[in-house]
Amino acid sequence: MYRLPLLFLTFMLTFFVAHASVAVPNLFVKNFTVDDYKASCQNWGLSVASDGVLYVANNSGLLTFDGNTWKHYKTPDNAIINGVTFLNDTIYTISENSFGGWTRDHLGVMRYHKLTKIPAEVKFKEPPAPIPFVLPDEILHAQPSVFTTIGDLYFIGTTNNGLYITSPEGTILRHLSTHDQSLPDNIIRAICIQDAEQIWIAFDNGISQISFSSPLIQLGKRSQIGKLKNATLFNDTLYIQTNVGYFKRTLEAGDNFEPVDIKKETFHNLPQNRAFDSLQVKNVFNDPESLGEFAHAEEIYPIGDNLYWLCTKNEAALFHNDGGKGTLKCRLLLSNYNMNLVNRDRKIYPLNDSLHLISAMQGVLLVNIRELIEGSLGSSTPLKISEIKYIDKNGDHNLPVNSEKITLPHNFQELTVYVGSTIFTPNHQISYMIEGVSSTWSPWQKGGEISFLQLPEGKYQLKIRKYVVKGPYPEIAIPITVRPPWYNTIWAWLIYIIATALIAKYTLSYHLKNLQREEKSKLDAKRQAEEQKIQEMKSKMLEAQLQNKNNELSLQTSALVKRNQAVQKLLDELEHQKEILGDRYPNKLYARMKSLMEDSLNDQADWVLFETHFNSAHRNFIDRLRQQYDDITTGDLRICCLLRMNLSTKEIASLLNVSVRAIELRRYRLRKRLSLDGDTNLIDFLMNY
Repeated sequence: MYRLPLLFLTFMLTFFVAHASVAVPNLFVKNFTVDDYKASCQNWGLSVASDGVLYVANNSGLLTFDGNTWKHYKTPDNAIINGVTFLNDTIYTISENSFGGWTRDHLGVMRYHKLTKIPAEVKFKEPPAPIPFVLPDEILHAQPSVFTTIGDLYFIGTTNNGLYITSPEGTILRHLSTHDQSLPDNIIRAICIQDAEQIWIAFDNGISQISFSSPLIQLGKRSQIGKLKNATLFNDTLYIQTNVGYFKRTLEAGDNFEPVDIKKETFHNLPQNRAFDSLQVKNVFNDPESLGEFAHAEEIYPIGDNLYWLCTKNEAALFHNDGGKGTLKCRLLLSNYNMNLVNRDRKIYPLNDSLHLISAMQGVLLVNIRELIEGSLGSSTPLKISEIKYIDKNGDHNLPVNSEKITLPHNFQELTVYVGSTIFTPNHQISYMIEGVSSTWSPWQKGGEISFLQLPEGKYQLKIRKYVVKGPYPEIAIPITVRPPWYNTIWAWLIYIIATALIAKYTLSYHLKNLQREEKSKLDAKRQAEEQKIQEMKSKMLEAQLQNKNNELSLQTSALVKRNQAVQKLLDELEHQKEILGDRYPNKLYARMKSLMEDSLNDQADWVLFETHFNSAHRNFIDRLRQQYDDITTGDLRICCLLRMNLSTKEIASLLNVSVRAIELRRYRLRKRLSLDGDTNLIDFLMNY
């Protein structure tokens, strides 16, 4: 009679043990919106490839995410992609009535190829797995759309109420939706399993990543419980004090803080809050180099056993003080979890050896130090370069991603390097430094896009490091060479040197020629001066000679005039004596004397000698007159010579042994022969001829 109740009791005990064996998971959710992936909000499918990249079927095309950078690729016809999967190195997508294959080229860019058929082993959706339990009414009313399982956890996506996580018996363990602000949307289109601890969800408006064993979870939102002021853990119950009141909860997943009225309900005593403002790093650690970037930490919190939390900016690190030297146990960058430490008041509250509360701007966080350290012991996923491109005046240019070095033209405007940490690692923050430009690392950043503007010509090294919880940061280094402009290359400098040598040679030759020319000019000038001087001396001598000749000619002419005058007087006296004496003066003697005197007056030898001296003194004056006036007579030439000597008419008449009237007539005829007009003075004409 006791057998039936015993069987029933055994069945119920087995049921509750089995039910208790499925632990309610602690979840950490990362949401991505259109502001992150810069495409359409609506997503249809997900696939995690072996290279650590997430591929998403989106209304606007294919999305990729390597843990740091979202990229968007469109099909040639801008078609909606309804599904995505992968096989080997090819990503397959399905659009309305068409298939596509995507492969990554050597430049890291996804290239689309339209396909008429796909391999038989390519499946865009796995065959629906049977649900081994009856769905609760709550899930049925939410209209289930997708289903998957990891171990003993069942994930059911719905079309109007988010995600349900159940046990194998159908018990709802967790419910995530927009109602608790954990998900960006309630319409789930696809669920993709990354591994045993993480899944990805595609929504009608957004994408989410859910982790089940995150060392950091959010226990309460600040909008609900306020800012943390104090905390303690007693008998698995967490008691906290905030700026809005007192709260308590267990640490079991799915539990929530509930307010406590300390006047009506027993509230476990909180530890006395010590003042940490006066505690400084230099008073605790005497070897600041062992603390690295935390040597100038803003806050320091002792937690016992010579362990200290050091906080700076949005990062905290746990150090062990070994005789003044700090040994890093672990570090925590809240930016990895889209969280931010509070700016003021205490930031960290230890609960026990492994559990610590963190006061964040988003609420109260619980970090498990043991899990944080253990999660960092696995193999670290190395950083990967996914794309390298630069921009110049001709547009965008991609470089091979496997390049051992980056070579850029001198006139490049911007260089962008995309680096990814893959989605297989919980830490995606990166930092970089360009040796040759900066000696300090950049702040940690989520995005994998590293851009910098034009660099001067030269050689640099781009160093990129990845954030890790413990140990040295993994780094990669890429040499960068900025080529000089053509006018600053070695060939250009050789041309410059040769051109400079040639210019120097020709310049020196030119200057030497100029010096020689100047020297020659000086010598020529000196010679010309000497010749001019000699010429002047000759001219002076000639002038002196000419003057002498003129003087001689004047003297000769004067003497000739005087002689003729004297002879004329004698001839007149002879005529007078003949007239007085008459026949008494012998006619023969008279004739003889008169003949001698007249011959003396008409002596041509004197005139020949006169013409010779006159031509010599007056630059062949007579010869020039003869050449120009061929009808001029000898008598006219004599008149011209005597007029040029500026002799008076009377003196000319005496020389020519004619009357003054005869001279005047001859001057008149001479003017006509020389074709002179009435205004021209005859003597001036002859003087200047």
